[in-house]
Amino acid sequence: MGLINLDIYPRSTTGKNANRRTRAGGRVPAVLYGRDRASENMELDAHAFDVILSHLAGSSAIFRLVQEGASEESIALLREIQKNPVTDKILHVDLMEIPRGVPVTVAVAVQVVGTNATIKNGEGSVAMALNSIDVSCLPSQLPDYLEVDVTEMELNDKILVKDVTTPVGEILTDPEALVLNIKAAAVFVEEEEELEEGAEGAEGEEGEGDEDGDADKSDDKSDDKSDKKSDKKSDKKSGKKKDD
Repeated sequence: MGLINLDIYPRSTTGKNANRRTRAGGRVPAVLYGRDRASENMELDAHAFDVILSHLAGSSAIFRLVQEGASEESIALLREIQKNPVTDKILHVDLMEIPRGVPVTVAVAVQVVGTNATIKNGEGSVAMALNSIDVSCLPSQLPDYLEVDVTEMELNDKILVKDVTTPVGEILTDPEALVLNIKAAAVFVEEEEELEEGAEGAEGEEGEGDEDGDADKSDDKSDDKSDKKSDKKSDKKSGKKKDD
């Protein structure tokens, strides 16, 4: 990855009020520090810095600091960005100077590549355990990302750090650490449908039983009425005979 040019401007004032005025003027307060140098306060153009961040897409950034009138350029690593938790506006930036010719250790993003049949047919999915891996190399050689190919992976297969390669430098993350694995896709819909079908069947059986019970009760009532009518007719006939 090539170095990114970043324009910097000197800043002589510090404190909350001064920082507010800096942000109001369209710039972001920043500080540059290093092992063999005193910390230096500076400012960055807010819009230009936002554009740079939008193109990084999570990759580590190493800048060539460009200052008008400076005798030499510094190389710095983006160390920290402080943002407003509500507006997400950048409040402050920390940069760490990197001596020329000295390797730097940076967390490089892991990028999944390849078309996997198990994932494509919905039987599995990628479960990420590590989103970045520490790589030590010269600043000018730092890769944008480390590729992990999942094309040939099957269900429950996994990739460890030792399975990942870097085009330059050395990987420092624990080689036995899990990077990702292919896990089985969870199936909940079919189980719910089976439960619903079972419930409907049980309700149907109960309903049939109730209908039969009601039918039996109706038959009993009909029989009772018939018996009563027969008794009444018999009583009438008996009464007539007695009278005769």
